[in-house]
Amino acid sequence: MSRVAYQPDIAAALEIARWDAFRSGDFYRTDDLPQALTMTEDEFVEWLVDDSGPLAEPEARPLWRAVRAGEPSDPDTLRFIQPESGTHSVIDMGSVSDVPDMFAVAPAPGELLDALFGTRTPSTDAVAEVAATGELDLYDRWHGTYVIGYRDATPEAIFFVGHSGD
Repeated sequence: MSRVAYQPDIAAALEIARWDAFRSGDFYRTDDLPQALTMTEDEFVEWLVDDSGPLAEPEARPLWRAVRAGEPSDPDTLRFIQPESGTHSVIDMGSVSDVPDMFAVAPAPGELLDALFGTRTPSTDAVAEVAATGELDLYDRWHGTYVIGYRDATPEAIFFVGHSGD
């Protein structure tokens, strides 16, 4: 779960949450592709295509370069170099959608807010409490949800919840 101060632009808030997780190290890091460190670029491309199929070819060279570049410099690079495992964090969510979608956060359905909180404008404290239980983790892997928490009827925070990775 990630929490950021409310702002009306959910995509901008998501980007803040992704950067917060990246800067704090609040993510899973793996050496998914150690082969990139021991193979030439051409060997790696051939290996990845053999292992993953021809659809992997367009991403193989940039992936080889990204893995060999060392430490990622931003959330997108980190996400890119861990395609199989993901980061197990909000970093894996790259966009906002009106409906559940891969690599995106979608708003929690109003009916769920009614059922969990008795209102569609739940308090920030109530959202934090419910989010900690996992009840807002609504969708399959690689999907996320967001809920806005309120203080005195004023939007205060945005919570991003979900799970990714293997």
